[in-house]
Amino acid sequence: MASFDVVIAGGGHNSLIVGCYLAKAGQKVCIVEKNPKTGGSVATEERIPGFLQDTCSVAHSLILGNPLMRNDELQLLSKYGLHYEMPDKLTAIYFDDGTSLEFFDDIDETCASVAKFSEKDARAYRTFVEEVYKTLDMMVMGMFSVPPAPGVQAMMMDQSPEGREMMRLQQISSWDLICEWFDHPKVRIALARYASEAMMDPFDNGTGFGFYLILPYMHKYGMGIPRGGSGELARALTDCFKDHGGTVKLDSEVVRIKIEDGEAKGLILASGEEVLASKAVVTGLHVTQVFPKMVDGFDLPADFVHRLSRIKYATLKPFVVQLALKEPVKFKVGEAISDFYWVDKSHSDIEEFAAKLKELQNGRIVRDFAAWCQMYKADPTRVPEGQGMMHIYAFAPLDLKDGGREKWDEIGEEVALGFVDDLRQQCTNLTDDNIIGMHFRTPLDIMRYNNALVEADIQHIGFYAWQLAGNRPAPGWASYRSPVPKLYMTAGSTHPGGGVTGGPGRNATQIIMEDLGLDFDSVTG
Repeated sequence: MASFDVVIAGGGHNSLIVGCYLAKAGQKVCIVEKNPKTGGSVATEERIPGFLQDTCSVAHSLILGNPLMRNDELQLLSKYGLHYEMPDKLTAIYFDDGTSLEFFDDIDETCASVAKFSEKDARAYRTFVEEVYKTLDMMVMGMFSVPPAPGVQAMMMDQSPEGREMMRLQQISSWDLICEWFDHPKVRIALARYASEAMMDPFDNGTGFGFYLILPYMHKYGMGIPRGGSGELARALTDCFKDHGGTVKLDSEVVRIKIEDGEAKGLILASGEEVLASKAVVTGLHVTQVFPKMVDGFDLPADFVHRLSRIKYATLKPFVVQLALKEPVKFKVGEAISDFYWVDKSHSDIEEFAAKLKELQNGRIVRDFAAWCQMYKADPTRVPEGQGMMHIYAFAPLDLKDGGREKWDEIGEEVALGFVDDLRQQCTNLTDDNIIGMHFRTPLDIMRYNNALVEADIQHIGFYAWQLAGNRPAPGWASYRSPVPKLYMTAGSTHPGGGVTGGPGRNATQIIMEDLGLDFDSVTG
């Protein structure tokens, strides 16, 4: 029966961040992970020798604004070998009529691309980014800080015109916000595709703030493609954690939180083994994995349980196909999109765009929404010299209209081949001979791979206004302290949410260290 100061359930990147700061502060920390390696969805696989393919996340743009990276607080960049490539060509939106709209890290180049469709919208794009820049530093600070209670935040925002405008943006849809600024149908659709990459329907109310932030954020901080694959972040964090004396326990599934005398005392594993903590227990799992099942018998507040039972998950789910190729794909459209590491297949017609999104949400398989990602365009170390790869990141329903979610086990390969055939139609050389190997994951497979992605929601909890900041995971419980004394929460169920931000990890650490009487500033340099 091992004993530590702090034990952490789950080895995702946020759990690793908590562990690194606490171990650096001199605490004896153990991270318990059910899989054979740490990282969760921040992972890279080498199924075919020489081809490094990301399992889930492919870009780490949001973590680049985190002080963890900006100030290299854990020396991940300077000591542990983490490096981010910053492609100047970000995304190309490839419309079904053969035209394309390109986004660059440079605002001038992006405006020139928008101007191909509308000079007015090009001017509006520049003005939009400049407008967001006025409050971007404040919003980034908010992402990487413990959020205030919703009522307090509303009072604070109500003190200025800018704050009141942000409150409005949180309530409207991304589409409404886009239409307030831009006129051309293709420009609107291109921006809506950006807004939907968090698996959110841009026509849903409560999604406006996500679009407001994402493009200006990337113009300021860059895209962030980890050299060697997404899993390099997890590798660097794990090295840092172990370097400071941390213990990692792999292949160990947590089934319960050990509670004695009304407070968390450790973790109980599926094997029956107990890993004890004298000071704190941290969960990096999905909030509904833990509450109420893992704390059965503890009297949880009724409002907390009620809100968790009413979580709204993202309406779109991911379907991933990975190809290893003898040579890079050659798009029929040519150089216009070939050098972009991310190409979004898109509609030209707004009505069709909206209708197809709705079909997806009604459980039908629609192959209209796919991103063709070639991370090796930014990071050549991912493939053998002269060869290529493709990561198809598509939208799909989890619960199929005909057959439910279990139907995916029967039809997954057929759908994957369909996505490959769709890409084949846009290329001159995607022959069977060019494909060395293929691997795919359906929404159900992704949920099985990482069971913290409840309902296959890559953000843990849908990015709706009423589930952000002080409302995440539930009003009154956004401080990373759970209802169980000495049990803390981190990962995507907490502010600022899922994706690769590192925010939940760094923010939770500040609360834990405060409660333990430790100085957080002492471990940030």
